[in-house]
Amino acid sequence: MDKATYLLKKQEQIESAVKYKREAMCFQCARVQNNCLCHMIKPFESKAHFVLLMHPMEAKKEKTGTGRISLACLKNSELIIGIDFTEDVAVNNLINDPKNYCMILYPGERSLNISSDDITPMKNLGGKRLVIFLIDGTWPCAKKMMRLSKNLHTLDRVSFTASHESVFVIKEQPAKYCLSTIESIQFFLSECDRRGIENLGNQQDNMLEVFKAMVDFQIKCALDTTLPSYRKSKDGYTKKSDRAKSKKWGTNRIVFKG
Repeated sequence: MDKATYLLKKQEQIESAVKYKREAMCFQCARVQNNCLCHMIKPFESKAHFVLLMHPMEAKKEKTGTGRISLACLKNSELIIGIDFTEDVAVNNLINDPKNYCMILYPGERSLNISSDDITPMKNLGGKRLVIFLIDGTWPCAKKMMRLSKNLHTLDRVSFTASHESVFVIKEQPAKYCLSTIESIQFFLSECDRRGIENLGNQQDNMLEVFKAMVDFQIKCALDTTLPSYRKSKDGYTKKSDRAKSKKWGTNRIVFKG
């Protein structure tokens, strides 16, 4: 390689490094600072304490994960990362604490439907703190985490009847009742508020506002032909109504029944 060619390639490398340099991150919402959503977040305190059990793959996501945004919104919340929580000290300490009444927000035949069932057990806690565990991961990952985590099997399940489909239109959900993490928490709190367990005055709706802003930004990026992430489909972005529905999910496969 002659000197002129070497210098030309060197200049191209320098220009490429400048063009694609790593952007500064916001460590609260795990997004690049230019796309940070923290300015929209209005943290609030709920009576229930939320524990997000996050899959390691979900913890690494920077663009679509909603768990960290949920944590930023909820003052009464904490994060535990893992897959099998059977021997997890932090999880077991929460479950075994006599001051806590622990439930897991997960659908199933034996779950207490907060939208329609008798919720007396959740109202008469005898001074105990309501602790809601929630698995943050894809539905296949969530099912595996539930199956492996034997200590979660002992918890009472609580669920809800969603009045709307997920607004996470850029991502396909396996069933109509499947909501993202942040949507599930927001709707669950709304039902708790409606039925007298919480007294939030619609503070939880800010979670949905932040989430919709995130989705709108993702769609904008999907339509931007100048971005490396642009999807080279016919229209750059395919609307949910125009997509062919996947047949890989059956009702029995989505939820762990044990």
